[in-house]
Amino acid sequence: MLKKIGLLFLILFLAFILRFYKLAEVPHGMAWDEAGIAYNGFAIFNTRRDEWLQRLPISFRSFGDYKAPLAIYQSGFFTEAFGMNLWAVRLPFMIHGVLAVLAIYLLFKEIFFKDKNQEKWALLGAFLLAISPWHLHYSRIAFESGIALNLMLWGLYFFFLYLRLKKLPNLLMASLCSISAIYAYHSSKVTIPLLFIFLFFKNLNVFKKKSTNIIITVFFSIVLLYPFLKDSFFGEGLSRASSMVFAQGYTALELLKKLLGNTLSYFSLDFLISGKNLGNYRHGDGRFGVIEPISLILIIFYLFFKKNKSKLLPTALMMIGLGLLPAIISDGQSSSNRSILALPGFILLIVLAIRSIYDVLESHKRIFLNALIVLYLAYLALYQINYYRNYPQKNADDFLDGYLETMTYLRQLDRSNIRQIVFTNDYQQAYIYALFTFEVSPIAYQGGILNLFFFTDKVDAGDLEKPNTIVVASKFDQMGDRQADHVIKGSDGQGRFFIYLPL
Repeated sequence: MLKKIGLLFLILFLAFILRFYKLAEVPHGMAWDEAGIAYNGFAIFNTRRDEWLQRLPISFRSFGDYKAPLAIYQSGFFTEAFGMNLWAVRLPFMIHGVLAVLAIYLLFKEIFFKDKNQEKWALLGAFLLAISPWHLHYSRIAFESGIALNLMLWGLYFFFLYLRLKKLPNLLMASLCSISAIYAYHSSKVTIPLLFIFLFFKNLNVFKKKSTNIIITVFFSIVLLYPFLKDSFFGEGLSRASSMVFAQGYTALELLKKLLGNTLSYFSLDFLISGKNLGNYRHGDGRFGVIEPISLILIIFYLFFKKNKSKLLPTALMMIGLGLLPAIISDGQSSSNRSILALPGFILLIVLAIRSIYDVLESHKRIFLNALIVLYLAYLALYQINYYRNYPQKNADDFLDGYLETMTYLRQLDRSNIRQIVFTNDYQQAYIYALFTFEVSPIAYQGGILNLFFFTDKVDAGDLEKPNTIVVASKFDQMGDRQADHVIKGSDGQGRFFIYLPL
């Protein structure tokens, strides 16, 4: 028992270190989605209103769409406790990442409950998630998908625990966690209901014997979903539906081609292995895909060359398919963010493949597992080297590097005689970084407190002639022969913001 606990602790410690190390430094910069989540969390915590003065909304108006609420409400507690800084913003997402590793361990213990090597497969599943490049990436940035994945795993754990123990509190916890995931990220609204419907009918014989539990859980779930349902039908909860392929006016043939193309893109080597089809540098490092090459080899072997397959295979495939579904039906490029709910299905499939080989080995079982672990750790080392050495040189644009440093520099200046700050909007959404860094109340913001700033896409040398004006230009702006008084560089070493003080 102590050995098992020790191994689990080592895996959780590894998961923590991989996610915690340089959390606020890599990726360097703060994507505008991170800034939006953080500022609205701050606004809600302090005023109970978002940046648009909506009181305790369920859908948060964002940059061209609406965000799910859970990450925003959660963020306010962490920035209040640790300050308005990038480390505090990313910390809760990192915590969810580590908790997900514990959740998949417990989930796999239930899934493999009748297997004599139950503990082994649970630890292996936890290990694979702990070192997963896909999961690592979304555990280190403030994107809602990582929260949804964690909550979905806990929901699945309590569901499978209920199947074994038949205890109502477990079913209620499964409902609570799963519905929380729906409040965390839009993809969950598609994946989670369909996945639990599948699992319900797959285990219908269990639920027929406990109809009272089902009635209580359904009522409990409706109560929890009421704000979501109200917002969906009378608010902006279904605003993301406009981005689905079904809303783009395609003909039936065009729609079929689009869905087929989207599906194939998520099974391409560019997406799975090389990282060339992940969307952008917010969604990956551009060099490593979402699963390891050894995992793909194991999956191919199991699916196409192994004759006797596990009864768990349909569950694994359904988890993958339904996890990918929100991404497949979205009209846009491939996205590792929208598809991350498929990751537990991939890990289950990998564990099934490893188990199928392990069970037929005789005297070399331990050697086989140890060799696999060494291969996975070697791949992890390559990923980490690239992540910390090369990735920061590429992600400056996608993570809007330099905004926080620039706003912090401006906040420290004496602005008592300044009439205006002309600030470039070449990188877009500049205002949200001012709100975040200056910790502006949404009430003051809507009252015009940011009128000192003039955000514009057109900054040039003519702005330098304006009296008592600070000019902040981008690398794209033509500012004549005058040298900037201060230059903010990005993680790529290139100047991103050029600050000109009044003469």
